[in-house]
Amino acid sequence: MRLTFFGGTQEVGRSCVLFEDERNRIMLDCGIKLGEKVEFPLLSDDELKRTREVVITHAHLDHSGFLPHLYSKGMQPNVYMTKPTRDLIGVLLADYYRIQKSKKETFFSMNDVNKALERVRMLEYAETAPSPFSFELRNAGHILGSAMVYFPKQKLLYTGDICMRKTRILDGCERQLKAETLVIESTYGNKTDILPAFKDAAQKLAKIINETLDQGGHVLIPSFAVGRAQEVLLILDDYMRSGALQESKIYVDGMITKAMRIYRHNAIYANDDIKKRILMSEDDPFKSKRFHKPMRKDRSDVLTEPSIIVSTSGMLTGGPALHYLEKLHNDPKNTLVFVGYQAPGTLGSKILAGERKIIVNEKELELRMRVEQIRISGHADYNELLQFIKGIEGLRRIFLIHGEKNDLKEALENKYEVITPRLLETYGF
Repeated sequence: MRLTFFGGTQEVGRSCVLFEDERNRIMLDCGIKLGEKVEFPLLSDDELKRTREVVITHAHLDHSGFLPHLYSKGMQPNVYMTKPTRDLIGVLLADYYRIQKSKKETFFSMNDVNKALERVRMLEYAETAPSPFSFELRNAGHILGSAMVYFPKQKLLYTGDICMRKTRILDGCERQLKAETLVIESTYGNKTDILPAFKDAAQKLAKIINETLDQGGHVLIPSFAVGRAQEVLLILDDYMRSGALQESKIYVDGMITKAMRIYRHNAIYANDDIKKRILMSEDDPFKSKRFHKPMRKDRSDVLTEPSIIVSTSGMLTGGPALHYLEKLHNDPKNTLVFVGYQAPGTLGSKILAGERKIIVNEKELELRMRVEQIRISGHADYNELLQFIKGIEGLRRIFLIHGEKNDLKEALENKYEVITPRLLETYGF
């Protein structure tokens, strides 16, 4: 058996790993890397031609975004994923196409997106896939429908992105699996990467928002459309219900609204708390009366009174969030709150690094609004990754991917064979 890494090694983004034996081969994720420019997996045309099967662990573009590129090159692989991933991927890939078209960098067409969606074979968790590898998808807890890929016969586990803690919407990932070989994400793999408890992060967010609203300011929360936005919105709604957060309008902009509908339609994949709220009462958390959409084309209605704005994109690389930033940047009463990972080179990462002269919509602006960061993550942190790894029965070797630099290797190499692969490296075992 062999693993070849075409992306996602010593970096966060463009996850793409080939798993093969003497007769069969399957691609584990097929993502792109978002930043100042989009980077693709280093797949040669020959590798593309030989790709017959692809598994997508979840809908985020760093795991799924290269999929339509395969079809643009004439490939037609079978693609496996859960139903929520299939529904969410349609929204994200359509938006990815719209963005590249606006930049006049069309690498694929909407027809290629549709072809990819037509080839999807949806799997339930623990269902055996109709593939020569007979793999299974297991709950990863990262976003709705996210999955780990488990190969029982080959004793291999590929995690994709995982979260071990229960959140407002999801249960944590499945644990105590059996595997000899583990390919695991390490986004938060440094000893210093200890994420706050979900409740502590939520309370800090509420405190910042209350302070801003008390001053008559607006709160802008750039967010990924899928996963982070839904968790943040349910936090805000729950805290307003309890009185811990003062009442104000919560404006939802960008693709988040479409993603919320998909979450609602696939609520069977959420945790029991969400299912009970929907099925046993009229308390539908995805349809709160506090959530509002901008009613005017220029979005001027959003800024008429102090409010909370949750909008894409999460790294300020595009989307309506840039419009709001341009309108709100100059007033210290307003607050910009980052709730997710900011890739190097993005506007979000530059602001967090302290830059205050920024370029927004081709204009140079002096950023005077308050800037805060709250870590509300869908990933496991350093301690949780160690806990997950040590809970795998029969484990012998570990491949650390989807992370920049981390301390996990040092913590694990006295017990396991630990490998931090480089791009295009192949390992046999």
